[in-house]
Amino acid sequence: MLQKNPSLSILDDAADWAPGRYLAILLAIALILSLLPLASSLITHFPDERHYSNGAVIMLHTGEYLTPHTAEGNVRLKKPPFTYWMSAAGMKVFGISVLGSRFLWLIAGAATLLITFSLTRIITHNDRTALLAASLLATNAVFLRACINAIPDMPLTMFMLIGMLGFVGLLFRDGHRHVYGILAYAGTGLAILAKGLLPVAMLGYILVYCMAIPALRQRRHRLWQPVTITVCLGIVGTWFIYQSLHTASMLSADFVADQISDKINFNPDIIAMGLIHSFAGLVGPTFVWLGLLFYGARKAGRRPEMDSLNGITPFFLGWIIAVSIIFSLNSLPSHRYVIPVIPLLCVLLACGFQEVSGPGFERLVQRVLRVIILIAAIPITGVFLIGMQLLPPLYVAGLAAGIAGVMATLWVVNTRLKMHGLAASAAVLAMASIVTVTPVAKALLVPDIGKPLAARINTMHLPENEVLFVGPVLDAAKIRLHADFDAQFKQTAALPSKEIDPGVKVILMTDKHLADALAAQGFAVEEVTAGWRRIHLQDFISALKTGTLSEARDRYGERGYVAIRS
Repeated sequence: MLQKNPSLSILDDAADWAPGRYLAILLAIALILSLLPLASSLITHFPDERHYSNGAVIMLHTGEYLTPHTAEGNVRLKKPPFTYWMSAAGMKVFGISVLGSRFLWLIAGAATLLITFSLTRIITHNDRTALLAASLLATNAVFLRACINAIPDMPLTMFMLIGMLGFVGLLFRDGHRHVYGILAYAGTGLAILAKGLLPVAMLGYILVYCMAIPALRQRRHRLWQPVTITVCLGIVGTWFIYQSLHTASMLSADFVADQISDKINFNPDIIAMGLIHSFAGLVGPTFVWLGLLFYGARKAGRRPEMDSLNGITPFFLGWIIAVSIIFSLNSLPSHRYVIPVIPLLCVLLACGFQEVSGPGFERLVQRVLRVIILIAAIPITGVFLIGMQLLPPLYVAGLAAGIAGVMATLWVVNTRLKMHGLAASAAVLAMASIVTVTPVAKALLVPDIGKPLAARINTMHLPENEVLFVGPVLDAAKIRLHADFDAQFKQTAALPSKEIDPGVKVILMTDKHLADALAAQGFAVEEVTAGWRRIHLQDFISALKTGTLSEARDRYGERGYVAIRS
């Protein structure tokens, strides 16, 4: 069951590792470059991003990095601070901006691809299988979404994958015990600091699995590394000890409630819905790959052997199932909760493909990818028709020529590629499509309403007590991402019932009725316009047919208002 050949360790056979490693690095770089335009503006904006972007801005403004705060000034301990630190670090480099808040998520996504490659390479000692696993991950929509939204999903996934790599080395490989131990416990500890208790559940699963499987019991002593465990526990525990001494009630009310008491629900309907969401998150983005694998296994007359990875397959499958069950108890289910195990699923898929692959099967995959290219061409053509009304025609023609060239190239070269190359070509198609569609989406949807509102107050250089935002917290968070460091502001969901503080010189809002009321009180009200985000399909189709999409964008674009005290 266990492979004890030292030649399969993490540091051996560098020459055989190199080709796949370089291709994986190119894939990771391509991921960053293709998602960078999408991540650098709020074409997409996950609601929870406001917690971490606001918290990061406040950390930079106040210098208080240990205790996250909301924009309203309240302590927020639902999640540990690492996600806030990531956003703050990006803003330190790129300034307070959308790109600053998200840049390190692109880096984390690229790193996760490389870690997936490394984990597969350690397990299989095959750089083609490792590249196949990384390529499968690069085609996964749930993973790609997590690379651009500044929430804990991506750092949690990256660190848990590092931890899993370390535990695989400790339990299933010989040699380099201390290196694997550092990866195992440092990865688990940083994952706890990124989101909370799921990494603790992973550690518990590993211990139980180790005790339940006879072949692993004799290796459980490799898990015991007191120095490494003490150091990692000390680093992680420091923050919890600090908060228990300074904000004990909030730690209990926020962290414990968010991680356990407010989330766990044993209602059968909720559990069923949670399992459906987990299934959708795992199977939905990999449906085509899973179908191909099952078909290939059937044609080959065999199924991939459970022990083909020297016992690692059931180990991974057990954890994937455990995570699905854990999040089925969540009273607010979501498909994205399973993202920490999606890289492991890609590893298993890659190993399965390598078992059933052959010339006939690869020809089938080539035909399927050609069908996908033809299908992808349809919505991309529709995007170009939209772009012709919003962007210079030559620019749109250049985009069309670029994506057509990529598709044509993939169409031709796919006939000469093996399975790992076919998966890599699918990843290239996904990335090229994102690069092509982003400019058109940007022309229609952005700027977000925060940008023109922030641009107006940035010119005034007012202290924070003289600027007030009234309205939805999501709009306030968008403004905060575009506002200069010295032009921060206070916010409230509704206008105070009593008289507005005389010290407030400027009020920002997105409510026309409120703007009219302030105008009646003597404020000078200015209107600003942003992209068309609340799209009514009938208006959109009508404008597209009549060639007036640009005018419709200006007519229906989001409106914001700046009320200046006379």
